[in-house]
Parts: sequence; structure tokens; C-alpha cells
Amino acid sequence: MASVTGQTDLTRGNITGNLLRFTVPFLLANLLQALYSAVDLWVVGRFGGGKIGVAAVANGGEVMHLVMSFIMGVTTGATVLIGQYFGAGDKRNTSRSIGMTLSFSALSGVVLTLVMVFLAPVLAEALHTPPEALNATEEYLRICSWGVFFIVGYNALSAIFRGFGNSTAPLIFVGIACSCNVLGDLLLVAVLEKGVRGAAIATIGAQGLSMGFALWFLKRGGFGFRFALPNFRIIWSMVWHYLAIGLPIAIQGVLINLSFLFIVSIVNAMGGDDSAAAAGYGIVNRINGFAMLPAASFAMALAAVTAQNMGAEKPVRALRTLWLAIGYTMALGAVFLLLLQFIPEQMVGLFIDRNTPDAEAVIRNGTLYAKSFSWEYVLVPIVFCTNGFFNGCGRAFFSMSNNLICTFLIRVPVSYFASIMAGATLYHVGFAAPLASFTSNIVALTFLFSGRWRRPRSYFRGGGR
Repeated sequence: MASVTGQTDLTRGNITGNLLRFTVPFLLANLLQALYSAVDLWVVGRFGGGKIGVAAVANGGEVMHLVMSFIMGVTTGATVLIGQYFGAGDKRNTSRSIGMTLSFSALSGVVLTLVMVFLAPVLAEALHTPPEALNATEEYLRICSWGVFFIVGYNALSAIFRGFGNSTAPLIFVGIACSCNVLGDLLLVAVLEKGVRGAAIATIGAQGLSMGFALWFLKRGGFGFRFALPNFRIIWSMVWHYLAIGLPIAIQGVLINLSFLFIVSIVNAMGGDDSAAAAGYGIVNRINGFAMLPAASFAMALAAVTAQNMGAEKPVRALRTLWLAIGYTMALGAVFLLLLQFIPEQMVGLFIDRNTPDAEAVIRNGTLYAKSFSWEYVLVPIVFCTNGFFNGCGRAFFSMSNNLICTFLIRVPVSYFASIMAGATLYHVGFAAPLASFTSNIVALTFLFSGRWRRPRSYFRGGGR
């Protein structure tokens, strides 16, 4: 049952209806979130720099996606913690969790912003960015880094809302911000011709709007939290519980995305001084961002749904929700698989003007990678959905261990050795990710059928002092 603020008890009612009503706003919000980098890439590719601009935004976007994954992972701890307390009817610790989340996020947001601004040039170099695109990549990264505080704030607030079963509010906020980002890109890049710099400025402005609207909505009241200075406290015992859930998810997200940065480096090395391979790979990764949205959205929803149901001691209901989510996401993944198997050139060609120099080389490289990597779309749904389910159960460490082992023992080594084979192309490199996901699925399903996830996590009882 939903309240006026969108609080929803996900432990009652029709399982399918609850799952879809809660997940669709996740999906739409993630779709709009993906538009941030996709619009930057599209506008820069069309109006602001050809393959150099595309390579700069693609490489810089990979770094910012890594940062976003870390932040989203950590703040998922708030969704699970608040969801568990809310599902158990513990109003006192629910309120205290909100205050802790806001206070700790503000502190960590400042620190992370300064670190990213300082490291921007180092990260651009570490990617082995083609020399012709290095300066543009550094500039894009440095400007985007100033928006990290907004990313932390928005994701922390969204995690709070989702713990209450409200996935609609974050959708509204990011929708407003995305609209502003599109307008900003068109104005700064297409009209004022600010290139990569304009795309980055438009992005951080939109992120600031997201955080501002989300903070206003929380302050309106109705979530059991009063905006008063004594309530903004870093309760360290709760922080440890928060981090025990969120940090393994964040580490997993960072290291997995870091593995993709390693692959970016591998791809850049394959292309030498020619950025066509990097641009083609970057375009397919933007398509991947959309293709994997259903699985990522259902996984995020599952963390909240599972948290509430485990808090209410309804594990069977949580398990049924997991199987439904896997079925829906595999069906949607199959659609994207078919698109990139049968019309890959058209899909890749959407992101670059064919009249620009070397456009055909970019499309050819992107098509090769898309044909092999796209098998990931029917394998990653199990990876993502079981991750969300185990995270909601408080078993984030298992998810982290499984995914990191498969990533660094399979995905990265296979990508590297495929790239140095005689006659190697991006087609060969693309098979590494599906192979790693297949292995991860076997491990995750084995743990699921063992039933060990049912054991309660004691730190959800009683909260911090």
C-alpha cells in the first residue's frame, strides 16, 4: 500500500504487480541516466569534434561510469538498511538511518570530489588514450569530476526513497535533470561550439539539479525524518552496517568497471595512434548501457524488495520475485541480442556522422565488437538479478567475491590474450565478457539452491546507538 509520499510496503499484495510497478520507474530512471553520457557522445560526435571528441567522451565516460558504480554501490547500503528496518516496522532506526546516510554522504562526497579532480590527468594517461585525444579526455574528466559531489548526493537520496519502496521520485528528478542536460549539450556544443568542455559542463549542471530536487522532496516530510541539526549525525555503528552492505557492492562495481577500463586500454593499444578502435568500442559500450538497463534496473529493485521481505521474514516471497525478474530480463536481453546480431552497422552508425573522416572505420570496429559481446545480453540477467537478491539478503560479500573472481580470472585475461593473437580484432575481444558471465551464473545458482542466503543477518536488529 502506497502513502502520499510514495512509501510502499513490498511485503504484501500481488508479487508480479509489485515487482513491475516498483521496477518500471527504476528502468525509466536508469534509461534517462544512461542518456547523460549517450547524449554527450552523440552531440559531440555530430557537432563537436568527430572521432577525437567521440574518443575523449568515450574514454572519460568509462572513468565516470566507474565512479558512478562505486557511489551507487555504497548507497545501496542505505536502500537495504532502510528497507530492512522499514519492513520490520522499526521507525526509530529507520529515521536514524536517514540522518546517518545524509551526513556520511556529504562528508564522503567532498572527499571523493577532490580526489577525482586531482586524479583526472593521471586517469586519462592510465587509459593509454590515443595521443590525439589525450588533452580532450583530460579536460572532460576534470570538469565532470567537479560534479561528483552531486552524484553522491543524488544517489544517497534516491537510495533512501527506494528503501521506502518509492522508485517514482528518483525517476522524476533525473527526468528533469536529463532534459536540462540535453538542452545544455545542444546549447553549449551545437550552438556555442564549446565541444567536449561544453558537454561536461552541461552534465554536471544537470547532476546538481537532480540532487537539489531530491533534497527538496525529502525535506517536504512524510518519511519520518525531521530536518534539524541534531538529526544529522554520523552514527558510526550504523555506518559500519551501511558499509558492510554497500562497500562490497561498491568494490565489486569499481573493480568490474576497472576491468572494463583495462579492456579500454587493451583496445586503445590495438589501435595504436588511430582512435577508430577506441571510438568503435566506446560506441558499443554506450549501446550496452541501454541493453543492460533492464537487468540493472530489476537488480536494483530486487535489492529493495528483498530487503523489505527479509525484514518481514518472508524469504519465499523474495525468492519468487527473483525468478520473475530473471524471466523478464532474459526476454528483454534477447531483443537487444537480435538487434546487434542482425543490424549492428545501423546501431553503431547512430552515434557518429558518416560524413566525418574515418567514420566507416569506427563503425567497422564497433560492429565487430558488437557481434561477439552481444551474447552477454542473455547471460547477464542472471548475474545482475542474483546480485540484487543476495544484496537484499545482506549477502553482498558473496556477490562481490563471485563476480570479481570471474572478472579477473576470466574476463580480463581472455580479453588480453585475444587481443594479442595473430589477426586479432575486436570481435575476438568481445567474447571475454559472455564467458565470464556464464561462469558467474553457475556459481550464483549453486549458492542460491544451497539455501544459505536464508540465514538472517543480525545487524539489522536493534540498529546503532
